Amino acid sequence: MDPTILTALIGTGGTVVGGVITGAVVGRRLRRAQADHLAAQTDVLRQDIYQQVVADLRTELERLQTALRATSAEAERLRLRVLELESRVAQLSQAEAHLAAELRTTQADRDRLRADLAARDATVAELRAQVHHLELQLATQPSTGR
Repeated sequence: MDPTILTALIGTGGTVVGGVITGAVVGRRLRRAQADHLAAQTDVLRQDIYQQVVADLRTELERLQTALRATSAEAERLRLRVLELESRVAQLSQAEAHLAAELRTTQADRDRLRADLAARDATVAELRAQVHHLELQLATQPSTGR
C-alpha cells in the first residue's frame, strides 16, 4: 500500500482509537463534572430549604410573640379592670354601710317623732275635750245681764 494511504489509514484508525479513549476519558470527566454539579446544586437546594425553614420559623416566632404580647396586654387590662371593680365594690359596701346607719338613725328619729306626735295628738284631744266641756258649761249657765 501506498505509504500516504497507509499513514492516512493509521491516522484515521488512531483517531478512532484515540477518539474512543478520549471519549471514555471525556465521558468519565463529564460524569464527574455532572456529579460535582449535582452535588453543588443539592447543597444550594439544601441551603435554600434551610433558609426558608429558618425564615418560616422566625415569622411564626414573631407571630407567637405578638400574640403573647397581645394576650399579656389583655390579661393586664383585665387585671386592672378587676382591681377597679373590686375598688368600686368596696366603695359601694362602705356607702351601703353608711346609708344603712343613716337609715337606722332616720327610722329611730321617725319612731321618736311618731311618739311625740301621738303624745301631742293626745294633748290636743284632751284640750278639745276641755274646751267642749267649758263651752257646755257656758251654754248651760244663765246669762248674766250685761
